Amino acid sequence: MSVPMLPPSATMLYWSIRGEVACAEHTPAPNDPRWTIEGWAAVPMSSGHLHGGRYQCQHCAADGRTLVHMSGQLN
Repeated sequence: MSVPMLPPSATMLYWSIRGEVACAEHTPAPNDPRWTIEGWAAVPMSSGHLHGGRYQCQHCAADGRTLVHMSGQLN
């Protein structure tokens, strides 16, 4: 049985309505009930960068944060 593919993401990231940000490796599969319950969707390119920062997978990030300032430091 194959797992459904994630929707395409220009930023290679996904987010939930709870504020979680994850890469494809750490995002629930589209057939997982969490996908629908938590409202997962691809982060659009227009949201990939935000006020001098950018989103990152909080599971891959050493500091566990969803945002990183472009200089590498958060304000």
